[in-house]
Amino acid sequence: MAAEFTTILGRLVEQFDHVWLLFAGVFLRMGAVSFLAPGIGELSVPPRVRLAAAMALTIIVAPAITPPAIGESATALGALLVGETVAGLLIGFSLRLSIFIFQIFGAIAAQSLSITQLFGPGLGHDQESPLATIFISAGLALACAAGLHVKVALALIETYEMIPFGVVANSGETADFIVRQSAKALSLTLGLAAPFVLIGMAYSAALAASNRAMPQMAAVFVGAPAIALAGLMLVAGASWAVLSRWSEFSSALFIAPLAGLP
Repeated sequence: MAAEFTTILGRLVEQFDHVWLLFAGVFLRMGAVSFLAPGIGELSVPPRVRLAAAMALTIIVAPAITPPAIGESATALGALLVGETVAGLLIGFSLRLSIFIFQIFGAIAAQSLSITQLFGPGLGHDQESPLATIFISAGLALACAAGLHVKVALALIETYEMIPFGVVANSGETADFIVRQSAKALSLTLGLAAPFVLIGMAYSAALAASNRAMPQMAAVFVGAPAIALAGLMLVAGASWAVLSRWSEFSSALFIAPLAGLP
């Protein structure tokens, strides 16, 4: 019995020696993704939960990967460390764009409607507007209800076709991808915030006209409650359209993060 146990243990050690680089590399990529991905990458999520998520994603993704032969020299290990970390950060940044859109949208809309500090500070970010926090929470709830975790797990497996295991992404292509996706995210954000900006401009024009017509009346004290009420009504009426539009491009992003925003 002792001899059989020793033989089995030796085989397990030999097999582990063949795959430890695979699991280590995949864990590096999944750890970077978990640091930035929507939901598990929020500041309100404890580090232990992020670590558990990275380990769970590693267990899911690693068996589906067939890595090339990688030497155990210092150069090969360094390339593996850098390549997988950069790939994970790039994927995490792409997924994080869906949250950046709501953060910028919330800041623009709240500033336009003069409701920046109406509800107090944000939940996870000190400089995050309350309106952005509301939309981020609603968007994440919709994404999780639509199977966000399943989509991301499948997408992470497919990312190894675009950035193979242990390969360092080209710096020029990476920079071009970041610039293009940032521009698309800003364009989508401005499109979502356009109605709120227009009503804010209309309020400012009406306030200026009132001050010019009746300088003795403190129009700002009359207009502040009106713009706050109108802003809340606009948020309530347009929230379904904003979340629907966000769900369209975020779903495409979750399915293929390295393809970028549509």
